[in-house]
Order: sequence, then structure tokens, then C-alpha cells
Amino acid sequence: MDIFESCKLDSSFDEMFDKSCNVKEHWNEIKESLEKSGMEKLEQKQTEIDWRLEDNGVTYNVYNDPEGTNRRWNLDPIPFVLNEKEWEEVTKGLQQRAKLLNLIFRDLYTEQRLIKEGIIPAEIIFAHKSFLPELFNFKNKDYYTMRFYAADISRGPDGKFWVINDRTQSPSGLGYAIENRLTMNSSLSDLYSNIKFKKIAGFLEGYKNMLLSTAKNRSEDPLIVLLTPGPHNETYFEHSYLSSFFNLTLVQGEDLLTKNNQLWLKTLSGLKKVDTVLRRVDSKYCDPLELENSSHLGVAGLINVLRNDHLSMINPIGIGILENVGLNPFMKNIAKFFLNEDLILPQIATWWCGQKHELEFVIENIDNLIIKKIDKTDRIEVHFGNKLSFEEKNILIDKILSTPSYYVGQEIIDFSTVPSYVGNNIEPRNAVIRSFSFLNEDKYEVMPSGLVRVSKEKDSLVVSNQRGGTSKDLWILGEDNSEKFSAISSHRDFLDTRLGNISTKRAENLFWLGRYLSRAVITTRMLRFNLKAVLNLNRYEDRNISKSSAEILNRCLTHLTMTYPGFLEEEKEVKPIVEITSVIQDVTRVGTLSFTLSMLSNINANIKNLLTIDAWRVYDRMKKRWYSYNKRKIISNREHIGELDRLLIYLMAYKELIDESISNDQGLILYDIGCKLEISLLLISKMRSLLTTKLDKLLEYDILDSMLNTYESYNAYRAHYKSTLELENVVEFLLFNTKYQKSLIFIIEELLRSLKELPNSSHSSHLNNFEEPVFKVYTMLKLTNAKRLLRTKEKDFVYLTLDGFLSEISELLAQTSEEITKTYFAHYNE
Repeated sequence: MDIFESCKLDSSFDEMFDKSCNVKEHWNEIKESLEKSGMEKLEQKQTEIDWRLEDNGVTYNVYNDPEGTNRRWNLDPIPFVLNEKEWEEVTKGLQQRAKLLNLIFRDLYTEQRLIKEGIIPAEIIFAHKSFLPELFNFKNKDYYTMRFYAADISRGPDGKFWVINDRTQSPSGLGYAIENRLTMNSSLSDLYSNIKFKKIAGFLEGYKNMLLSTAKNRSEDPLIVLLTPGPHNETYFEHSYLSSFFNLTLVQGEDLLTKNNQLWLKTLSGLKKVDTVLRRVDSKYCDPLELENSSHLGVAGLINVLRNDHLSMINPIGIGILENVGLNPFMKNIAKFFLNEDLILPQIATWWCGQKHELEFVIENIDNLIIKKIDKTDRIEVHFGNKLSFEEKNILIDKILSTPSYYVGQEIIDFSTVPSYVGNNIEPRNAVIRSFSFLNEDKYEVMPSGLVRVSKEKDSLVVSNQRGGTSKDLWILGEDNSEKFSAISSHRDFLDTRLGNISTKRAENLFWLGRYLSRAVITTRMLRFNLKAVLNLNRYEDRNISKSSAEILNRCLTHLTMTYPGFLEEEKEVKPIVEITSVIQDVTRVGTLSFTLSMLSNINANIKNLLTIDAWRVYDRMKKRWYSYNKRKIISNREHIGELDRLLIYLMAYKELIDESISNDQGLILYDIGCKLEISLLLISKMRSLLTTKLDKLLEYDILDSMLNTYESYNAYRAHYKSTLELENVVEFLLFNTKYQKSLIFIIEELLRSLKELPNSSHSSHLNNFEEPVFKVYTMLKLTNAKRLLRTKEKDFVYLTLDGFLSEISELLAQTSEEITKTYFAHYNE
């Protein structure tokens, strides 16, 4: 059977085949290559593509999806192919449309001639939430410039390309298009070895130069940032990818502040002026002071910085009005008004319901139309009239009649289909191309490729990655005569990688990564040990000792995790297994292991772009395994212990990979400081719980054994002391042994050295506010010993000197954390 039989039979208009089922000329080489290789090789190529994308960590976030932030990006090994002549015509149409939209944008926020002269109705603009009066009539008219434009286009049943959507707000997809091309180059060069098509390197170099030119107009040492909503955004991978590819600084709103009508990046060494923002946060969330006041994604005062012409932005806030589908019915007249030209690229026939005759037409023909709201900032609703029940149709008509100016009706058109590799077969799928353009002086340059998305099902007109679609690379056939560029520079034009110039947000995330990861490791060990202790109560002959030991360990667990009242509950009996299970699994309870892991996940998502692929994989597997375990309702005690064992292995592997992934200049020193502080604080917590109460010898021996084992120090202690367990030796070993890398004094000495590496730290005899408390701890440790700390009166039940000593050290280390936050994360002094 012909491998393209399905495409011939099932398609109304296919990109490869004409109506007589003959192969179109520009597809001949593709068809011959695929037939020659056969389905088996195509399957191998798909496997290789999947592996490369996974290996490069290419993901697409889908909201409310079980795969969550780890949905794998899909790429078809069969490209979408167009001939050079046809793409030239499409390019002219895209250039014209971009130029026209740029003129509309400037007019709507300045002269408003389109409204004053009746070219477009005022309601379409002023009733739309994407029109922002706060951005009206800035003195700097260059602000109203659309420097980057994307358009969704598809071929209709008549064979012509149509514009489906304009993307101006914060167009996505360029990063995925780049990765698709690089993956195709790597995986399929032998399959399509003789096919010549246009390269994209020249376009990417031009785009990069466009970014640089906007910044160099403002500074000799420009800083360009990519403003992202954060790691939970659906295209966060792309934000991270583009920032790395074009050497931009990836930031969130919390990384920035406005001061003296300038935008500043908060770095470890202080504030650094930002020259250009590549914006991926929707307009209304960019400035909580003047726009959406509940937003945590933007920067208060940002609009005033733009108003005073102290910042370049791509694309400008307010440009989302151009995505208003209500403009479509008037685009022909707008083109005549501004350019005295006809539209080169047609658009889907659209009727705005704010006009009487158009409203009547939409109501009468609702069965044959798609109904949309003009404002996509509301909840997106797309209604296919031919798929609505009688009741649904009447409800929709009532909505339209109540607010007609909010709705449009659009013609239902079929998209062309393109051969796609689906489940070991080649089948036709509806396809949409997203094209990309940037403004080069006074002309828009169109990328000789694009991001192609194909539908998941054969007959579906919903072409979306959110709905499970896949992607293709777009090839424009022909010799590539453009200048040869290296798209990936060997030097960094925009980004200074010194430690002092990393953003505050990254530094804070790394600091808390160290704290939460250390807390997770130590908590896991303690839980595993305590659970075994409770289960082994009946194993020993002296059950009273075992029971007392378990009770002390469990109270220690409550103090360690701060899951109060926990085992300190006095009013009712606490069942050990129930409480320990809660401390393991209850994600809503502050301090539990699951709660700590959820906090760790948030931090991991924020620093993921700093880590190696191996670190991503280890963490993702750990997260999936823990999620699967945690949602089970019936789990045996043996399984609890098994899961804690596996979790500990994952955490230690992840910890090791962090050390391999990040350099000190990237902020590893902050992670290391966080680790040392958390380990020290939790060591002190355990020592106060386990070693400051007087116990009889047998119980004391058991507790000392537990202390060393839960701190993974038993073998090191025995190697050092060669004797039985004694309280004085254990205290000496854990607090004062300068040769043991896990002793408190060893950690504190390293912490002092680490703090000296921070920007603006003191290199003289004077101590900074965050160094002083650590130095006090070091001095306290140097000026005493275990024997002194354990001196006590016979009638005392507690080693009061030791407890007070540990308590003071704990307060000083907590103070260190607060001072680091004030100095480097909160910028209190700026």
C-alpha cells in the first residue's frame, strides 16, 4: 500500500497532492526521500527527534495538565514545504500587514484619525480591555512602534493563504521554531540530504541586532532583559531558551524596581540600569501602580519610566489592542486610508455585531459561523454554530443581543492539510503556520520559515499545542543566497556573568534552594529513623528503654520540623504512626516533608535554566514518584520506609548534580551559604532536643546512637574515638572537631569564608551586618569546650549551659539569614 494513500483519499485540499492526487512539484523530493527510506526508518527518525528534544529539555506547559510543567514538545519528522515564489508573495502580504498594524497602533494612541474620520467605530477600541488610556499620547512617538510581529496563517480551500490571527501582545513561538530547525538539522540531514531550503541564521542575527540597537541608543554598556511571568507560564521554556540564545538577562517583575524614573535590575552588587525590555508579560499586568493593581508580575512605576522615554520596550505595553478581532471587518478600509493599497493577504470574513445589518446577518446565519468575543482578555470563548444544540444556540443569541458590540461572527473555513507522521502512519492533518517578522529600520524582515502547528485529530479545526497538537518545521525551498551569519555568538554582548551582576531573584532562589534541599534531606533521614524506631519497639528485651527513646526521638521530630503541637500535644494521646505519616505526607501542613518538597519544587522551577539536563531528569522523576506515592490512600509502613529510602537517593543525586551544574559566578555560593545555614540550624535543633536532657546511662546511650545515626556521623565518630558512646565525646565531636567536615565549627569556618566572597562584603577587619553574627558563633565555639558546656548541678534535669549556648547560636544564625535577606534580596539600603 502507498504510504501516502490516506493523504490522497482523506483530504479536501492537501499541501502535497493536487485535486487529481498528483504530487505537487515542490514536494517531489520529499516524497521520494520518504518512500526510499520507508516507514521503518521514519519511525527511527521520530524516535531520534523525541530523544533530542527530551535531551535538550524542550517542554511546553499545559495548564491543569497531569504532566504539568513537563509536557514534552512534539516535532514531526515530515516538514511543511513551500516553494520560494509562493513564499515571496506571502512575505509581501505579511510585510504590508505588519506595516499597517504599526500605523494603526500609533494612530490609536496619538491622533486617533481612524476613529475621528469614521473608519472604525469607537466602541471597538474604547470598550476593549487591551486599549490602555494610561499609554495615550506620550511625547516620544517612537514608543508606538511594533518591532516584533507574528501572524497565524493558513491556506484556505481556494488555495490562498489567509491571515487567521495577529500576534502583537507578546508573540510566542520563535524559540520553538529555532529549536525545531536545529533538531531537524541534527536528526534528518541524511533523510533529506539533497533538498535545499532557506536558512534562518540571517534572520536571527538581524533580530539580535535589532534588540541591541534599541539598547545602544541609551547606553554604551547596554542591559537587555527578557521579562517573563515565571516558570509556570505555558511557554517558560521558550523564555529561558531565548534569553540564553540571544544573551539576554531573564527576569521576573520581582527582579526589577523603578527609581528616579529609570528601570533598575536588582543585583547582588546593587542596582543596574535596564535599557531595553523584551516583554513576555501581558500589558495589563506590567504595572500594578497604573494598570492591574493585583498583579505580581510587573513593576510598579514602569509606565512612568516609559512615559519619560527612559526605556525601550519590545513590544510596547498597550499594543495588545491590535489583536482585537473586531478590527478585521475594517482592515480593507484602513489599508486604503493609510496606504492606498488593497490587502495582499486576505483574512477570514468577519462581521462585527455592533452594526445592525451585520448583527442580523450573524443571527440568521449562526449555523454557518464561528462566534467569538472581540476581547481575548476575557475568558476565551469560541462557538462553532454548526455544533451547538438548539438550547445552546438560543443562549448564545441572547448573549449577542444583550451586548452586540462584544461579538463577531466569522466564516468557517477548512484549513489545508499536510502529510504528518502519526502512529506509524502518514495521515493528513490540518496545519497553521506562525510567521515571525521584526522591524529593520523602516521595513519588516520576515523569517524564511516559521512554527507550524498541526491538529491532533484528522478533522479538527482546533490547532493548538494546548490541545495536544504537534509541530513541524517550515521549509522554503530554494538556494540560500543570504549572507552567512553565526546565529550563536561566541561572545556575550549583553550579559555580564560576574557574581555581583546576577539578579536578586536568582540569588534568593539559590539561597533558598540550599535551605529547602538541606531541610528535605535531614527531615527524610529523621522520619525514616523514627518510623523504624517506632516499628521496632517490640524487638528489644527492655521495652521501656525503647519506648522512652522513641518518645524522645518523636519530640525531636516535632521540634526539627516545627509541626507543632505534634508529639508535644498534652491534651490527647498522639498515635506515633499516624503523626509520623502526617509529617511525611500532609502537604497542607507547614513543616512536613511534603510541604518542604512543594517549596523545593517552586524553587527548582525558578532556577531550572541554570541546571543540567541530568539534574532536570532526576528532579522530575523524584517529583513524579513522590506525587504518585503521596496520592495513594492505603500504604503499608514498609512502603513508607521504602519511599523515604528512594526519596533520599533522589535528593542526594540532585544535590550532587547542582554542584556540577552551577558555578560560583552563577550564584552557587548563595546555594552553598543556604545549605550551611540550614544544616547548622537543624543540627542545633536536634542537639537541643536529644542531648540537653539528663538521662540514665542506657537511655542516654540509645539517644547518642540515634543522634549520630540521624546525622550520618556514627562511623566517623567511632573511627575518631575508638571507644563507647559518651555524651561529652559526642558533643565535642559534633560542635568542636575542626577536622570533621560536618561538625558545627567546620561548617561555620567555611561559612565565614563563603560570606567573604559575596559582593560588597568586608575584606577588612570590619565585619558586615551578616558576617558579625557568624563571627560571634565562631568566637563562642573557640572559647569553650564540651566539658564546660556539660557542667551542671546534680539536682538539674537539663544541661542548662549547653542548652543556652545552643539557643544563642541558633538565634545568631537566624539573624545571619535575616541580614543576608535585607542586604541582598530586599535592597533595604537602596
